[in-house]
Amino acid sequence: MSKDSSDFVCPEVNYEEVVFIAGGEIGPVRDCVTRTLKNSQSQNVRLFFGANSKKDLNGAKELQELSQFQNNFHMVTSLNSPNPEWSGEVGLITDVVRDQLNPENVKQCFIYGTRKMIEETERTLKRMGVSKEEIYRDSFPRDY
Repeated sequence: MSKDSSDFVCPEVNYEEVVFIAGGEIGPVRDCVTRTLKNSQSQNVRLFFGANSKKDLNGAKELQELSQFQNNFHMVTSLNSPNPEWSGEVGLITDVVRDQLNPENVKQCFIYGTRKMIEETERTLKRMGVSKEEIYRDSFPRDY
């Protein structure tokens, strides 16, 4: 994954803790998280995934199950709006990140989502004190 590219490439993780933030669709982040966990049992991996609705959580279930069995993997999933069938976090993923991420632990942060989501997330991370050099991003076009 480059600083801003059109072709998503799974990043090389160089630090003990890595953060992935995905919004709208989990896409290739799922494979990157899985690969990172397989390649190193010593790295802590945090994934924040935000979706518009419960039906948009495609691919997240397997990662959520994995987070229950891996001590070095923690996943937080959020829906943008309340749903009676949902017991997880509610709100924009940027708000969840702001409330639950300790910026002192961030050495590499990879963001995947729409351009708007990426801009908002990057702005939130910078306000939290995460430096621009620690943030990598990739976007997908919104179809509608």
